[in-house]
Amino acid sequence: MPGTALSPHAESRLQHGAGTRQPVLLAALLVISLAFAAGTRANGGQVRIAAEPVGPYEVTVFTSPEPLRAGELDVSVLLQRPDSPQIVEGARIEVVVTTAGGETVGRFPATHEQATNKLYYAAKFPLEQPGLYRITVEIDGPEGDGTVGFEATVEPAAGSAWWRSWWLWGMLALLQLPLIWWLFSERSAPRRGRWTASASRSQGPEGVGEGR
Repeated sequence: MPGTALSPHAESRLQHGAGTRQPVLLAALLVISLAFAAGTRANGGQVRIAAEPVGPYEVTVFTSPEPLRAGELDVSVLLQRPDSPQIVEGARIEVVVTTAGGETVGRFPATHEQATNKLYYAAKFPLEQPGLYRITVEIDGPEGDGTVGFEATVEPAAGSAWWRSWWLWGMLALLQLPLIWWLFSERSAPRRGRWTASASRSQGPEGVGEGR
């Protein structure tokens, strides 16, 4: 049909439009992906003690959120034997929190049950007042005792900023799927246009001959 044929100028414009849209869409998808990754990293932890010898053990301690803010805190302890990846089981661990002035805020048991990764001992507890604290990990294990501690600053509670919503970043990630489909379906449109135009031109002389 003559109406389906594309002129060389129209075909060139179609190819140019598809070609310019693709980099823009790819850039938008990249921005969404990076923002989603940044949002997930916001809930990560910070290493406070890294494979430090403590009595007969090797201890690694993490805290979260990062940075520490007033609210619920998580102190996770990885208890290992020296120079070995073997996890020490059956230990009793307490996390002791004191103020900079030495006042005890609380003692909180760290257990496997509270940990997301069951290789760790974790203590979760509320800490509502911002400020400088001393966090001490007391270990009573099957091979002996040990104590390790560090100072940490707890910042004021953060507001409910929209970019902290995990569901929002999840929805943005899902929106990438139709965008990707549309992007690659648009890439095939110029090919269909070229095929239609070529077919119309190949049938043109026959139609002229029949008119005579």
